Amino acid sequence: MDSPFSEYMVSGCSPSDAEIPLIKALIQQKIDVIDSIDKEIKEVLDSLAALKARRKANKIFIRKHQALIAPIKRLPPDILSTVFLACLPVIECMEAAMTCNHPAVVISQVCRHWRQLAFDTPLLWSRIQLILPNVNCDPYQITDEVDRMNGETAALFDSVVQRLFDTTTTWLGRSKGCPLTIFMKASESAAGGLDTSQLKTLEGSVLTGLGKLVGLLLSESKRWEQVRFELAIIGNSRKSQLSRLLFLAPRDVPILRKTSIVINSVDVLGVPISPGVGSEHTNFWDGIAMSTIHGQALQSLTLACPKNATKLKGLQVNWDGLTELSLRPFTLGSGWKGVTHLTADEALTLLRLCPNLKRCNLAIGNGSFTSDWGPPLSVWNPLTTPLAVAPVQDDRPVCRLPHLHSLILREDSGRTDSLASALELPSLRSFTQMSPIQWSRPPQVGMPTSYQDPEDERAWNAIPLVVWVQRFGHAITSIDIKLAGVPQHDVEKCLEDLPNLVSLTIRSPFSESWNATSPWGIGTCDSFLKRLTPEVTEDGDTVTVTPGCLCPKLEDLALNPLGSVPAQAQLMFNEAIVLEFLTGRAKASSKTVPEVNRVSKLRYVRAGLVDQKVVDIEQELSRRGCNMEGFVGEWNYPAPSIPRSYLETPHISNFAMDEF
Repeated sequence: MDSPFSEYMVSGCSPSDAEIPLIKALIQQKIDVIDSIDKEIKEVLDSLAALKARRKANKIFIRKHQALIAPIKRLPPDILSTVFLACLPVIECMEAAMTCNHPAVVISQVCRHWRQLAFDTPLLWSRIQLILPNVNCDPYQITDEVDRMNGETAALFDSVVQRLFDTTTTWLGRSKGCPLTIFMKASESAAGGLDTSQLKTLEGSVLTGLGKLVGLLLSESKRWEQVRFELAIIGNSRKSQLSRLLFLAPRDVPILRKTSIVINSVDVLGVPISPGVGSEHTNFWDGIAMSTIHGQALQSLTLACPKNATKLKGLQVNWDGLTELSLRPFTLGSGWKGVTHLTADEALTLLRLCPNLKRCNLAIGNGSFTSDWGPPLSVWNPLTTPLAVAPVQDDRPVCRLPHLHSLILREDSGRTDSLASALELPSLRSFTQMSPIQWSRPPQVGMPTSYQDPEDERAWNAIPLVVWVQRFGHAITSIDIKLAGVPQHDVEKCLEDLPNLVSLTIRSPFSESWNATSPWGIGTCDSFLKRLTPEVTEDGDTVTVTPGCLCPKLEDLALNPLGSVPAQAQLMFNEAIVLEFLTGRAKASSKTVPEVNRVSKLRYVRAGLVDQKVVDIEQELSRRGCNMEGFVGEWNYPAPSIPRSYLETPHISNFAMDEF
């Protein structure tokens, strides 16, 4: 901007006394101009704010009127109620907690119409979830501080119980006469310790509160349709309140269709119950019975509780009506599981009682305790005799289950080869076999392979999965196995007998994974993935597939679906081999391939990679011209290593900086 005094600004000379008033007049003139501009800006901003306000008001007007003509406004009440019910979460998840965030509560607060419709939809309030906090205490500390803490804990527990009681009462009222789905998870651990004075207040609060909630549920037992109880019960103590849920007569649960009862032990004095030698804690569980599951409408039964509480002779279950059955060990604490429910012979006896089963999950063993920490130490001893096959009497007729399509077997101890030969399962499609037993021992430190007894190795490597696949493999479309240390060639032999396999899951490493540079090193299983890779030859637009790859109908492949296990316990692959596998499968599934040699298109693959990421697998497949539309891949790369630093920078604290 030009000024009559510009020469002074560049020369550094000062104006004369006569010129100073002229400069002040120029400054005041520009101040007046700025004031005028500020007024114009304010007018423009006010105008802009008014325009924004008008715009917002019109948007609100439009949104409200669009809501009036929204399709959901025209839905009949019965359809809208069905939409409400579709919003309900699974009873076991956190979203099912009876709080202000529950979908039923949120729906009831949208508008008066929805609120009234929510109250007129009793099924919306028919799922009761009661999860109570565990109460722990230390009976060894006898101090005023412990008494104060126990008193505060008791008061807090009472408030939780009262809130759950009031909410449950409200929901039971709103559900009217509808069948109920109930999930209760609670523990009597505070009532299982020493009978000391400082525990009486806390113990009384726990037992009184649990009894209050149990009584409320029992008052509505005739409406129970589905129940799931996860209980930690004192045992044969007369003080137990949770055990009252297990003593209902058939007339008390006339419509009970689905029951799941999981009973865990109570840790006394903070020390878990340790497995005894040769027998279960029968005295501890003498007071537990299962009369609640005697209902004639029962179709699905899950039990994970002491074996003496579930003796077949004492269970008056309507076995003919069952379509789903699951018998699993209960938890003793600190990783130990209780005695397996059934031997193979007992399992066969039970299955004969259930001709209409569609889904079955059984734990098979020889009556010994097992651990979640891995195989028993005795399994690692070279002098230990391999586990014997669980016997089944040869003179028994074959058990036929015409409707069974899903079978899950957990081999806690013993084996199930003989059980396979005694069953006829024409509808079996999905088979799962889990075992914590190491079927092949890892190489011993410092001992050459030549010193190991080949006959002993063959005994270890004879996995029962082979027998099951040979008998039912022609019909199986989904298989899930966890057999730690199984030889790779045995799995490949099984896959050769599974021509219609669509889904394959392997949760444990092959024994060959141990043969790395060290006894516990990480070995890749690339050769296994190569057996699943079709051999493809391209000649212009012609694609030729050589027959012979395993599982031509495979669509889903999960290797180590639980990615949290250590690398030594995983199946690991090189990235290049995974790319070769995916490329071969994609090209061999092209419609240009003759149908007789064509393989199925992959939908999902999960695998662990032994090295750091080099290329983006999906992008590389696209670059190679593979059609991977609809494909989902999950790749577990190792965590990047952090280089070790031998030079540490000293830390300068704040007070040291203040010294400068």
